[in-house]
Amino acid sequence: MDRVQKLEYEKSMEDYFHEHKVYDLMEKLFEELIISKPEDPIDFLINRLKRKRTTKIFITGYSGAGTKNLCLTLANSLGYSCLNISDLLKREISKNNEKSEIIKKSFEDCRLVDDESVIDLLREKIIKFEEENVSYIIEGFPRNRTQAIFLQSLGLLPDNIIVLTTDKQKSEDAIFEKISENYENNGIKKNENELKSLAKISFTESELNLKTLKEIFGGFYYEINVNQFEQESEVIENLLALLKFKQKTNEARKAPHIMLIAPPCLNKNKIGKLISSQLKIIHVDIMDLLKKEISSKNENSKNILDSLEKNDLVHNKHILKLLEDRLYSSECMINGWIITGFPKSELQINYMEKMNSEIKPSLIVVVEADEKKIEENAEKKRYDPKTGKSYIEGSKEYSELGDEDIKRLAKRQQDEGEILKKRIDNWKQILDIISKKDYKNLIKLDGNEPESKIAESIIDAIGFNS
Repeated sequence: MDRVQKLEYEKSMEDYFHEHKVYDLMEKLFEELIISKPEDPIDFLINRLKRKRTTKIFITGYSGAGTKNLCLTLANSLGYSCLNISDLLKREISKNNEKSEIIKKSFEDCRLVDDESVIDLLREKIIKFEEENVSYIIEGFPRNRTQAIFLQSLGLLPDNIIVLTTDKQKSEDAIFEKISENYENNGIKKNENELKSLAKISFTESELNLKTLKEIFGGFYYEINVNQFEQESEVIENLLALLKFKQKTNEARKAPHIMLIAPPCLNKNKIGKLISSQLKIIHVDIMDLLKKEISSKNENSKNILDSLEKNDLVHNKHILKLLEDRLYSSECMINGWIITGFPKSELQINYMEKMNSEIKPSLIVVVEADEKKIEENAEKKRYDPKTGKSYIEGSKEYSELGDEDIKRLAKRQQDEGEILKKRIDNWKQILDIISKKDYKNLIKLDGNEPESKIAESIIDAIGFNS
């Protein structure tokens, strides 16, 4: 077998492992083997391989995020069994025994029910799901470290831990309404300030406990802020896309290929650099490629420079040629990449869809922001002509600049007036085109979140855990 044949053979094996999720299968089997430590590992592995592949999803989150309805809809869509912890606890309250009174008190104050009670009720249900070998979604669990460790003690490895979040005020308002209703139904009188105080305590307790889940579950964990979506159907659509993608992320040697599609005046470079640094992949920024091409002073340089100086889109032929050359470089092929500043036209979107498998995006991230948010960012955005960097007034990076640096900063034409409007209109067209596509590896993120939070969410979606 010569060198070319050997490479072709290795590639065909890699494609086979990827298509049939062999890496995922082997990783899952060995994780279960390590946790269970059976006396006869061979027999254990054989029995596991004979079982139908099932999925275990745990979804929890803040009050006001609508987790219960979302889980029911998601379970119906996937054909999974669904268990709601709140309903389980309410059934226990109806028994009117000593334990039910303790649970009832926690419910009234919207506080976490003690772990022992929750775990005792849930253990039997989980064991039954496992014995029946069915896929399932459990809503409202785990909510803290103790509950997470309980899952590990069962030898149970979740496929996904999803935390649905919402704004602090919205969550506190939802808790306030729930507590008020609970107390009114039970004839308990509390003034408004007392109820608001209880709501704040409940939110803080929930927030602190949920943060511990990421430390424990790492690459299985993902967080979604539901506020970025207008309708429940959009949240479900994003969850389905996420679940489909996250099931593909444990394959060995498959470097991530991330396409970051973001609105004007968002610091895409900062997001790209944060992800590049953490995942050790290459940040491919279209503007950097164009500047490098201009500096080379070849036959394309003048055309590219003219377009940029006129604040026009650079011709597709230049963009696509520069991008393809960069993606096929050994550096990008070996390490993987994240692209920023692309696509900006329908032709570029079509190119993205037709990329060869070795450079095709494994994850498409659309960061959404309304026109008002883009205009607010543009108003605060300042450009340093010396370093070529952009800053947002009030940001951490801006506050770290010296007086001389701040004096150099200026607004760019492209962030003002008709030019900004043209950029926003083009962004809306790109969003409209993408919204009509059926990408299975696309997730949406909220552009109102800080860049560091957006980067963190992308890393969570990839499933890397540094």
